[in-house]
Amino acid sequence: MSVLAGIHAVKHALEAGASIDELLIEKGKHHPRINELIHLAKKSGVRHSFVPKQALVRLAEGVPHQGVVAKIAASDDVQFASLEPWLENIDMSKSPLVLLLDQVTDPHNLGACVRTAEAAGCLAVIVPKDHAADISSPVVAKSACGALARLPVIRVTNMKRCLEQLQKMGFWTVGLAGESDGSIYDVDMSGPTAVVMGSEGRGMRRLVRETCDQLISIPMPGTVESLNVSVATGVALFEICRQRLVK
Repeated sequence: MSVLAGIHAVKHALEAGASIDELLIEKGKHHPRINELIHLAKKSGVRHSFVPKQALVRLAEGVPHQGVVAKIAASDDVQFASLEPWLENIDMSKSPLVLLLDQVTDPHNLGACVRTAEAAGCLAVIVPKDHAADISSPVVAKSACGALARLPVIRVTNMKRCLEQLQKMGFWTVGLAGESDGSIYDVDMSGPTAVVMGSEGRGMRRLVRETCDQLISIPMPGTVESLNVSVATGVALFEICRQRLVK
């Protein structure tokens, strides 16, 4: 059993039809948005109960709960998939888009990247099994805002080998690297594309970087050296969406 905390995240889960076992609401908490959640829960056949605030604080594990926590079946909270079977079912003629996150350790960033990937139409998010934020944590779930229940997450032991498998399938693999001279706006990514984002601060690991077909960067006229990884992910994925819309 896992939990989802916060009004917005719980609402998304209810609307997406996630397998919520119980909706827990803070005793004495009154708000129109909470009333809306109760209505959605009743409509979906999800039971709800009122509990002390401290019970929600304990369940939410530090995530701001806003008076609402949903208990979700662990199997439905995150759609985990295995790489090989997933690859076998890809239709390459539809120019699939995949996001790889190389050792993103901040759960807020990881969740935000997953949310952006789902919004941009990615087929899956691929993350390493080790040295990355726990994809099942309440913080990731809240930041992903329901996207974890709709987008497969693939955990791999070797990101370099995973990239090579994607390349054999016909994916063009591009890595975002601030020092690259190649602009994201000059690269054709209208075909099957795998976008690789590095960790906060250090970026992609050397072997992952060297395995990418191409390194590109986001032009920044300002003086900051880099963007937050979730922001950079959004820029990259929606530039790809723009390219595909104008084709």
